[in-house]
Amino acid sequence: MRINRVIGSGCLILFLIVVSLIFLTSVRICKAEGRIRIAVFPFENFSGEKEAVQIAIPLLKDRLRSMGYEIIEDDSMNNFMLKERLRNTGCVCHDIAIKMGRELNAQAILTGTVNMFAGGDNPRVGFTARLINTSDGSVIWANHAAATGEDFTGILGIGRVQTVERLTEKVLDRVLRSFSVSLPGKETEAVYRIAVMPFQNMSKVKDSGNIAAYMFITELFKNRRYSPVEYGEVRRLIVDLRVREKGEMDLKNIAAIAQKAGIDGILVGSVDTYRDGSGTDIAPEAEISARLIDARKGRIIWCNSYQVRGDDDIFMLDWGRIRSVENAAYKVVTKLVKDMGNAKWK
Repeated sequence: MRINRVIGSGCLILFLIVVSLIFLTSVRICKAEGRIRIAVFPFENFSGEKEAVQIAIPLLKDRLRSMGYEIIEDDSMNNFMLKERLRNTGCVCHDIAIKMGRELNAQAILTGTVNMFAGGDNPRVGFTARLINTSDGSVIWANHAAATGEDFTGILGIGRVQTVERLTEKVLDRVLRSFSVSLPGKETEAVYRIAVMPFQNMSKVKDSGNIAAYMFITELFKNRRYSPVEYGEVRRLIVDLRVREKGEMDLKNIAAIAQKAGIDGILVGSVDTYRDGSGTDIAPEAEISARLIDARKGRIIWCNSYQVRGDDDIFMLDWGRIRSVENAAYKVVTKLVKDMGNAKWK
């Protein structure tokens, strides 16, 4: 009798263990199946450092996985990009976004740029990133972050970041702080759809015009009044219409872009100054000019320019200093987008 009870209890325990394992496995499968699949593009590299993307993108993917997202494997990404002959990996056009969603089962595409990446005594790192919806090619999240090692220095010099690898981790954390795949949509009645054109580069720093354009897209996305067209679609239109001049638009091209992209406005402009500093002797400086064109009427409805120096807002013991030209430029862009609220659409 006792032996039968022991056998019966053992069978019951074994049965419960098996049921528990099946349940836990089912939960894991359900969670895995419910995870959002993201295709991560190798960022466009404006930094001039070849290792920038090799260091940053694996770290970025690890961060996203730790947040619960499923990242499409490298082999699938490489095969797709090779098949579609994709060269500009800092942006995505509408057709490629739709095709990637269909063929790779991706709900979103993360793309962006490495604007600044340098080691040395005071390492510097900067990123601009955007998330593209594969169902319609729209921007559903965007952010920018940049820093130098000295930016983390506290009292008595404690906290300074001394390696570019560690700084990359910190800047990526800042970029992803607001990351979300399901941001609430903007009220369409109150939103102006804006196409940002490549900015003319009047500075001595290569690619500063493109860096500024991506910054404007990011800041326009954050503004409730605007909805930026993904830069990949703008580039496609530029190629199709054979637009060559940067910073300018003629009436014929304005009308054509307005019709094809279904936009309200076109933003053009120039980077007049983009100069990094040298320690405390010379402060970084950025100056950007921008004009907003009413695409329906072909007229300029707003224009302005701002200049920011890294030592403009120092108030005590070096507090408030901007130590990189990228952060100075982004401050200019933020001011310009805010001032665009004065545009007269009617």
